[in-house]
This record gives sequence, structure tokens and C-alpha cells, in this order.
Amino acid sequence: MTEKFDLVVIGGGPGGYPAAIRASQLGVSVALIEYDKLGGECTNYGCVPTKTLTLLASTLRRLREIKEIKEIDVFIESFKKAAKIAKDVSSGVSTLLKGYGVEIFKEKASFNKEGNVVLDDGTEIIGKKYIIATGTDPSSLPGVGFDGELIHSNRTLLNLRKKPSNIIIVGGGYVGVEIAYIMSSLGVDVTIVEMLDRLLYSLDKDLSRYALRVLRRSGVKVKLRTPVKEIEKSNSEVVIKAGNEKLSADFVLIAIGRKPRIPEGLKYLEVSSNNKGYIIVNEHLMTSNPSVYATGDISGPPLLAHKAMIQAEIAAENALGGSEKFGNIPIPQVIFTEPEIASVGMTLNEARAKGFDSEETKFPTGGLARSRIENIIDGFIKIVYEKTSKRILGIHMAGPFATELIAEASLAVKLKIKLEELAEVIHPHPTASEELREAALYSLKKPIHYILKFKK
Repeated sequence: MTEKFDLVVIGGGPGGYPAAIRASQLGVSVALIEYDKLGGECTNYGCVPTKTLTLLASTLRRLREIKEIKEIDVFIESFKKAAKIAKDVSSGVSTLLKGYGVEIFKEKASFNKEGNVVLDDGTEIIGKKYIIATGTDPSSLPGVGFDGELIHSNRTLLNLRKKPSNIIIVGGGYVGVEIAYIMSSLGVDVTIVEMLDRLLYSLDKDLSRYALRVLRRSGVKVKLRTPVKEIEKSNSEVVIKAGNEKLSADFVLIAIGRKPRIPEGLKYLEVSSNNKGYIIVNEHLMTSNPSVYATGDISGPPLLAHKAMIQAEIAAENALGGSEKFGNIPIPQVIFTEPEIASVGMTLNEARAKGFDSEETKFPTGGLARSRIENIIDGFIKIVYEKTSKRILGIHMAGPFATELIAEASLAVKLKIKLEELAEVIHPHPTASEELREAALYSLKKPIHYILKFKK
């Protein structure tokens, strides 16, 4: 059987389903092919379930801060709740696609020599244009496979139905830091092993130091500059040779990065990839084949769902004749610990490396009302800006609701607004949002809720 569509989207995650919806809104026939669960990595294994777990873990931690709670174990129920939320969101994606008339194929897609899609059931699908949004898979260490029992990826971890007493997390990036916080808050002894000299290496150094402080305060043991040399299974536990010592735990989570998931037969479409296997795209998200576009993780870092969604919309527009660009759009990065961590735009070093005559200020937010209410007294907002024009180049923050505030920060960076302009915006009180205004005022050396030392 052969079916024809104006646009064929391969991948039902955040880089795929928004493209299918946008194309349908433009009035063309659309097919979406997804062999796993709609919503992709974020909905089913990453963003949604882990943030559900973070909320539950943070709630439990806060209750313990108010009054010691004994004989309480919400571990299994938390994981069940996360799985249910992920399933509900995935179902919502299905409803959206069907509501827009998108034809969904629950099969694995590959390309034949004619450049057409072939499904596992033998169906051939011919598209006038294609969008590849197949995402990535978890990376592992050489010779180490995920078994879902003693050696886990972020995907298999969500299937836990028994609380471990201790775990080892290999990798101190986004996934490692968030899972470490969740597990420690749920009463598990956690050790992070990271070969680099700091956590969250892609972020501002102060944010890395803050994350380290948050985790250690939560009881997480962090071993930096410690490469993993070997992982062995021993009966019902895992033994790891890390640096010059041996560590054992009920299981290990390997969170060292991702690898691109290239559809079989893509070579027949003459689509180029880089040396790491990611599909190369131009500013219009077009590949080396003008009939093929690529979005989301498969098109390379940063591997973030919110980036993928915007790319999906742009790619759909362009595949159908548009000329939208995905260029200098600031992409926020967020870490869902408690307190939260978020970043957008350039760090000071990045700004100076790009030739900007810039400086930064770091405003401590702990004295403001909402931080006091949330009992987070060591948060901060760092603003990077041009010295002369006072144009904001980057904002980096740690504290209550940082993952929400970063949206306003992203707008400030995108619109190239100045410190004075941010300071002129009235923010409601008492909210975390007013901390952004105070940080701008502080950078202008006229804060209201911070005492500056003036010479008399």
C-alpha cells in the first residue's frame, strides 16, 4: 500500500508534532510517524515526568522543614504519579494531532532507495517534503549497556517500583543534577561522579557553584574530576571504579549525554551530518536536500524541548514555501532543582570573547520578600550588559521560580533592552518577578532594597 502526503513528519516529539499541527493549519495533508510514544523524550521520559517528580520531592522536603515527618515514604507513589502525568500529556498530543486531521502512523520509519518512507508493516509513504525530528537516545559508557535493573538511563529510571537505598549517578549535567535532587529529596543516598571540574559545565560558573551547594545541602555526595574507569555488576548491586576508589550502590544512572537517532536509509536522501552524527541544517532548518528539513535534537545542541518546538513551527512554514529563520534567538536553559536555576544569553566571558565591552553585576535576592517567604536566602540574579549602552546581553539566576522568570529575561535579551528599560517596568509585589527589576536597579547603582555604601 502506498500513501501520499504534502508533508511527512518523522518523529512525534517536540520537534515533530508542532510541525504537523502548523502544517495542518496551513491547509495541507500531513502524516506523522512515531514508533514510540507521542510527545517524545520530553513528555514521556524527560521534562514532564522529572518535573512532576521534582514538584513532589520539593513538597516533601518543605514539609520536613516545617515539621519533622517520620514514617513517610512517597517514593513509589511519586513515580506512579509522574508516569500518569506523562501518559496524560502524551494523550493530549494525540488529541491535538487528530483534531487537526494529521494522519498518525505508529510504526518505525526508514527510507528506501527511491527516497520514500517505508514502515515496518510494509506501507510506503511518499511525501512532497519531509521533516526529520527523530531526536536522540541516551549515551552510555563503552561496553556498558542499559539493563533497566542495575544500570539505568533516564528512560528506564522512570519504571522504578522499588525504592533503592543508594544510587550512583555518572554525569553532572542537567539530567544528573535534577535526578540527584529528586532522589535525595525522596530519601535515597546519592553520589554524583563527574569527570569535569564542575557541574552544569555549559552554564555560568556561579550557577555551577550554586548547584553544587544545593546538592550538598540536600545530602548528595559530589565527586568532581573523577573519571569512571569500570562498571561491574555484582549480585544485586553495582560496583564502580571511579578515580582511585571503588563505589557500590543498588544501581547506577548513566547521564553522560545523548546520541543522534538517525532514521535508517537517510543516506538515500543525501542528507549531510556532522562528525557527531547530527543532521546539518541552515538558518531555515533545511538540510543539504531541499526537500528535507530537520528539527529538535537531531539537528544538534542545545538539546532542549522548547528549542525543538520553535524549530518545528519554523520548519513547517518553510517546507510549505515560507522563509522564516531560526537564527539569533536566545534559548533559555533551566534546571529544576529547589531552588531553581536558569540562564539565557551570554556569560561575561562569552560576551568579551565576542568583542563586547561588557561587565556584570550579581544581585543577592535573599533579602527580598518573596525569597524570604520561600525561605531561599542565598539566591541571586546576575546581569551581563554593555558598559556604555547598558544593553542587556545575558541574565543568569538562581532562586524561587527562576524557570518562570527566565522567560522575561529571554525577552529582554531578544529585544536588546537596556537596564533602564527593565527598571522602568512595574512588577507586582511580593513576587519573585520584582527581583529582576531590583537586579536592574542594582546594576544602575540605585537599588531600593539593598544598601549601597556611598562615600560621604
